[in-house]
Amino acid sequence: MKRLPTRRRDEGKGAKSIAFKDSEGAKGFQIFVVPYSDTKITTERFKLDEPSGVLQEPVNTQVDGVQATAFYGQNLQMGDTREVWFIRGGFLYEVATYKELERWLAEIMSTWKFL
Repeated sequence: MKRLPTRRRDEGKGAKSIAFKDSEGAKGFQIFVVPYSDTKITTERFKLDEPSGVLQEPVNTQVDGVQATAFYGQNLQMGDTREVWFIRGGFLYEVATYKELERWLAEIMSTWKFL
């Protein structure tokens, strides 16, 4: 898979977001990473990061051997989303794209490797 251009942003308190777009700008996804000491994603954390409260059709999956949850969500900036959330190494990873790009994101997530 070819490398996608990125845009990084410091979100404060150790959190970062990284946005990826293809060269045509037609496809993209974002990763939000925040320090997280819990071993499970709490309802409080979910509501903090996903104010819409939308978590539809959750499925258990894995990202490079790490337990993850994929679901349909919604936010003000993107509208309907496909998201994959997981915890690893003291960080919560929240990966999101537009709902219609869920297959594309699934392909990308299947190649994810922690270095």
